[in-house]
Amino acid sequence: MSIAEDKTTQQVDGRLNRSTRTRAAIVEAMVALVGEGNASPTSEEVAEQANVGLRTVFRHFEDMETLYQEMDQVVKARVFPEFDPKTLTGPLEERARTLIERRAHFFETIHPFMMCTISRKWRSPYLARSYDAFADLQRNFLFKNLPELQELSPALQHAADQVASYDSWTRMKNVQKLGAADAIEAQLAGILAIIRGA
Repeated sequence: MSIAEDKTTQQVDGRLNRSTRTRAAIVEAMVALVGEGNASPTSEEVAEQANVGLRTVFRHFEDMETLYQEMDQVVKARVFPEFDPKTLTGPLEERARTLIERRAHFFETIHPFMMCTISRKWRSPYLARSYDAFADLQRNFLFKNLPELQELSPALQHAADQVASYDSWTRMKNVQKLGAADAIEAQLAGILAIIRGA
């Protein structure tokens, strides 16, 4: 390879590295804005947070939908490993409490990103699928750790799924104004009442 060819290769590599860094900075800006509670950042807000021009945002992302997809993937890669998937053992009440407490901690972590997903899923097929996949994950984890639920009628299984869900947790926190400990106790009481037929 000649010196000129080597220099050209280095220039191309440098541009690619810069482009990759800029794209990552834009995604990080989106993650930061949503994490701070902005459920629907504008492209202008993202550009300002990333310290790039608005045109740069759209050079890297054809539309905001693509940016939301990348943000969703980054958040899942960071947060989902915290969702401990191992099967619980022990008496029913102990398993149920551990499960509800773990979920509450996880829900707290992902809450701003879920609010973003909920606010946009009607316009975003990708986020709608992501939301549905998270609902399936919650349900599968619930039934895996509380197999007693599988002996109940379909109606009671659906009720248990709802009681222990993110949607129930966020309503308790934001609408009913329960603190974290009270929300945990309410979800636990609901699950145990359904299983025990109280």
